[in-house]
Amino acid sequence: MGINIREFVVDLDLSEGGSVRLDCPVCDGRNTFTATKDDGLVKYNCYKLGCSLVPSAVPINLTAAEIAERLSSLKHGDLKKTVPRFIIPEYITYPEPSQTNYHRFVSRWGLENEYLDVMYDVKDERVVFIIRDDQSRLIDAVGRALNGAVPKWYRYTGNADVFTRCMGEPNGTVVIVEDVISAITVAKVRPNVTGMAVLGTNISATHMEYLQDYTKIIVALDPDATHKSIEYRKEIQSWTGVDTMAMMLQDDIKYKTEEDLIKLKEYTT
Repeated sequence: MGINIREFVVDLDLSEGGSVRLDCPVCDGRNTFTATKDDGLVKYNCYKLGCSLVPSAVPINLTAAEIAERLSSLKHGDLKKTVPRFIIPEYITYPEPSQTNYHRFVSRWGLENEYLDVMYDVKDERVVFIIRDDQSRLIDAVGRALNGAVPKWYRYTGNADVFTRCMGEPNGTVVIVEDVISAITVAKVRPNVTGMAVLGTNISATHMEYLQDYTKIIVALDPDATHKSIEYRKEIQSWTGVDTMAMMLQDDIKYKTEEDLIKLKEYTT
């Protein structure tokens, strides 16, 4: 009889914010199973290549003491400091020369750069972008499928709400885009400007916590989300008090149309 993974996770009896790393109960991988409790949700995964365990989470009610502690710690400006560390699974590696799909993709988008931490998921055939926080702690990774798999973009833990990239010393300006490659494109075209990928089209309270650190904000979502760019401009400026503009694009910014690049330079000057 197979193990009941839900019961196994519940029996770990993790405290809020706690984590554990141990042998996998499914594949017996040595020290490859991890579980972390955050906001009453225990996320678990096995990082052994070939393990049949599907990464998931089990909701577990917080105690009254945990709720009180959580509320006291989530003061304005502290949300982005609560993200746990991410442990890179063994199937995410630096690519071999034989992995031509990876190299073709990286070359197409000009991702060969010393500022970028790009790896390869050999299990699911994804180009993997590593996400670090302000203290350079590894907190998540985002993978882009190379084989047509769904979802096209995959967040390995869901811990991180943003991917940011700046090639030079930040000048206080941030451009909000949807995906990682667009954020990198912004940073390459305007080296001292931060490109921020919100990994979708929704902007949350946690995003606002990051945005209030800047002096100028530009919302540049893809053309099919222009209405959201306009709505978010008002919401972001109201919430953060930072000068915010919406930039209307002709195409996804990573395609670097001439008109969009001219706008980007004008808006970030």
